[in-house]
Amino acid sequence: MTGKKIVVGRPRLSVDFAIVLRLRDIDNLGWSRMAEAYRKISGQYMSRDTIKRRYLEAKAQELTTANSTD
Repeated sequence: MTGKKIVVGRPRLSVDFAIVLRLRDIDNLGWSRMAEAYRKISGQYMSRDTIKRRYLEAKAQELTTANSTD
């Protein structure tokens, strides 16, 4: 064995978290409308579930960053 890991599954989409956070926090859109707006803005398809998952990841990262600077 060579010791290399085999990466399975699809690659993660690169996401502009600023757009995702703005759509939810400022524009106050729901998950489906966020996904639709993100598609229009970026031209990249993103499902409702993916947009929700990425938003929650961004908020968790935002909270850990805020807590570490306090």
